[in-house]
Amino acid sequence: MGTATLKVDGMTCAHCARTVEKQLCSLPGIQAAEASFATGSVQVRFEGALPAREVLGGAVQRAGYRLIDEEQARRRDPASEQAKAARHELRMFALGLVLSAPVIAGHFIHLHEGWWDWATLGLAALLQLTVGATYYRGAWAGLRAGNLGMDVLVSIGMASGLFFGLLVTIFDWPLPQGIEKAVFHEAATLIAVFIRFGKYIEARARGQALGALRSLLELAPQQARLKDGRELPAAEVQVGDVIVVAAGERIAVDGRVIAGECDVDESLLTGESLPVVRKTGDAVRTGTFATNGRLEVEATAVGGTTALARITRMVEEAQQAKAPIQRFADRVSNLFVPAVVAVAVVSGGLWWLLSGMDTAAAMRAVTHTMAVLVIACPCALGLATPAAVMIGSGAALRRGLLVKNGAALEQIARARIFAFDKTGTLTLGRPEVTDVAWLGAPREEALALIAAVSRHPFSQALARRYGAASGAGGKAFELAGKGVIVSGGEELVFGTPALLAEQEIALPGELEREVERLRTLGDSVSLLAIEGEARTVVGFRDAVRPGTRESIGALREAGIHTVLISGDHDLAARRVGSEVGVDEVYGGVSPKGKLERIQSLRRQGLVAFVGDGINDAPALAQADVGVAVGGGSDVAKETGDLVLMRGEMSDVLLARELGRRTLRAIRQNLFLSLIYNTLGIPLAAGALVWAGVFLPPSFAALAMVLSDLSVAANSARLAAELRRLKGRT
Repeated sequence: MGTATLKVDGMTCAHCARTVEKQLCSLPGIQAAEASFATGSVQVRFEGALPAREVLGGAVQRAGYRLIDEEQARRRDPASEQAKAARHELRMFALGLVLSAPVIAGHFIHLHEGWWDWATLGLAALLQLTVGATYYRGAWAGLRAGNLGMDVLVSIGMASGLFFGLLVTIFDWPLPQGIEKAVFHEAATLIAVFIRFGKYIEARARGQALGALRSLLELAPQQARLKDGRELPAAEVQVGDVIVVAAGERIAVDGRVIAGECDVDESLLTGESLPVVRKTGDAVRTGTFATNGRLEVEATAVGGTTALARITRMVEEAQQAKAPIQRFADRVSNLFVPAVVAVAVVSGGLWWLLSGMDTAAAMRAVTHTMAVLVIACPCALGLATPAAVMIGSGAALRRGLLVKNGAALEQIARARIFAFDKTGTLTLGRPEVTDVAWLGAPREEALALIAAVSRHPFSQALARRYGAASGAGGKAFELAGKGVIVSGGEELVFGTPALLAEQEIALPGELEREVERLRTLGDSVSLLAIEGEARTVVGFRDAVRPGTRESIGALREAGIHTVLISGDHDLAARRVGSEVGVDEVYGGVSPKGKLERIQSLRRQGLVAFVGDGINDAPALAQADVGVAVGGGSDVAKETGDLVLMRGEMSDVLLARELGRRTLRAIRQNLFLSLIYNTLGIPLAAGALVWAGVFLPPSFAALAMVLSDLSVAANSARLAAELRRLKGRT
C-alpha cells in the first residue's frame, strides 16, 4: 500500500477536514485519508496507482476546497500560510465591524423603526455577501458531501436572522415579550463578525504552533557559491558540484568536506550545543552553520533528499498525524453537533407549542432554535489537540528530540513500562576488547579481516585493537543479533555461540570453559571459527552511558516499571542491569524474542521501548511508542516514533515530561473548547427565560469566540511553559 501527502487550501475546522476525507475516500483505489486542517495537509493511503492529479483535485473541489499543485506545495511554508489566513480573517473581521456598527449603535439608542430597520437589513445583506459568503459556500459543499459541519449551522443562523428580520420588518409581526427586532438584525450581522474573529484567533494560534516547522525551513540557505565563484540558487546545485562555505554562512547541501577545516554549529539538527570540528573527509549537512574557517564541500544530496528536508517532512507528518486523544475529540464532535441540533429542534418545537402556536410563538421558537444552532459549533474542539501537539513537538525538536508521530508525545506520557536495549542504548555502544583466548596459533589477521567487513560495534572494537585488513575480499553476511559470516576465501564465522551451533561448529572444552569464565565476569563473548573450527574466544565490555543510572532512578521514582531486554548473554545483561538499577533483566533474547517480550509487557500496560540497533526494529515497531537512539542504525531511527538525536538517556525523561505537559494542555483545551457551549445551550434554549435570562443568537456566536480565545491562550501558556522547561528533567 502506498502513501502520499496532498496540500489543500481552505480547511478551517475538523468538519472541513472530515469532508475532504470523505470525498477522497470515495475515489477508486484510495483506502484511507487523514486530513489536518491545522497544517493544510491530507495523507492518503492507496492500493495500486495513485489517482491522477485532476481526479484528486476534483474530489477536493467537490468538498469545497482547492488542491495545491506539487511544485507550489513543495515551496510553501505552512506557518506563513497560516499567517496569511490570519491576516485575511482579521480584514474580514474589520469589514464586519464597520458594516455592523450601525446595528450595534441602533441597539443601544433603540432605533428600530422605519428607515433604520431597512438600513440595518441592507447592511446585513451586504455583510453576508462579503464577510459571510465563505460560510455559505462551505455550507453548500458540506451539504453535498452529507456533512453537517460548522458552516451549515452558522449559515442557518445568519440566513434565519436575515429572513425573519425581513419578515418582521415587512409585516410588522408581533414579537413575544423580551424579544425585539434587534435580535434578528444582530443575528444577521454579528454572528458572522464574531465567528470571523474566532477564525482569526484559530489561524494565529496554528501559525504560532507551526513555528518549529518554520525554523527548520529557514535553516536551508537560498543561495550557494560554487568553487569557481559563481552564485546560484541552492535548488540548482547538482550532486557532485563543489560549493564553498565561508565563516558565518550556512551550508547549502549535504556533502563531504574535500578541503578546509572549521567549527560547525549543528545544534538545530542534532541538539548538540557546542560546535564540532569538520575537516577533510567529514560529512556535513544542509542548514548547519560554519562559525569560522572555510570549507569546500562536494554535494552528495541536494534539495528534497537532504537530511534537513527529510526531518522537515517527518516533523510535518508528525504534526499532521492524529493522536489517540484527537480521535476521541473527533468522536465527541461527531456526536456533539447532531445532539445539539436535536436540542435546537426540540426547544423550538416546545416554545411554539407552549407559547400559543401563533406568530409571536413562532418568532420565539425561531429565535431559540437559531441560538442553539449557532452555539452547537464546537470550533475550538478541532484546534484543541493539534495546537498542543504542534507546540509540544516543536519544543521537543529544539531540545534535540525528533517527534515523528503525532501520537508519540501522548503515548510516552501515558506509558507505564519502559523497556531498554543494552548495547548502544544504556551503554555507549563502543565496547572494548577485554580478553582474547586462542586455541592453537593466534590468527590476528582473521580478526582484522572481520573488522574490515563488519560495522558491528564488536567488529569496530577489533579494528581499534588489531586494525582493519586493507583490501579485504570475500562476501560478508551480517546476521542481526548473531554475528557475521565471511565467505569467498577462507570461511570465517564470528559471533555468538548460538551462531556457531547453527553452523554445526563444535566448541572445544577449553574454549567453552573460557566462555563461562568471561561470562561470569559479566563480559560479552564472541567466538571466531576458521574453516569450520572454533579457534578463539573474545571478551568485550561496554561502559554505561553517563547519567543512565540517574535517569532510570528518576523513572522508577515516578512509578514506572523498567525492563532491560538484551541480545547479549544473561550475565552480561544482569551486570549492566544491576549497574543502572532496572527492575527486570532479560538476557540472550533474539530479535524475535524481543518482539514477543514487548507483546507480553503490553498486556500489563502501555510500553515505551528504547533501542538503537537493526535487531531492535521489530520491538520499536511493536511497542506503543518506539524511542530510537540518534547515534544508532538508520533502520531503528526510521522505525521509531521518537528519536533522541543526542543519544542521551536523560532525554528519555525530557521526552516524557514534554509529553506529560502536552497531554495535560490537550485535556485542558478540550475542556475549554466545550465548556462555554455546554453552559450556553440551556440559556440559548430558553431554560432560564422565566428568570429573565436569555442568550440571543449573536451572543451564542460570542460563546464560540470565548472558547477559541481560551484554547489559544492555554496553548500560548503551554508554549511559554515548555520554553522555560530545562533541557534536562
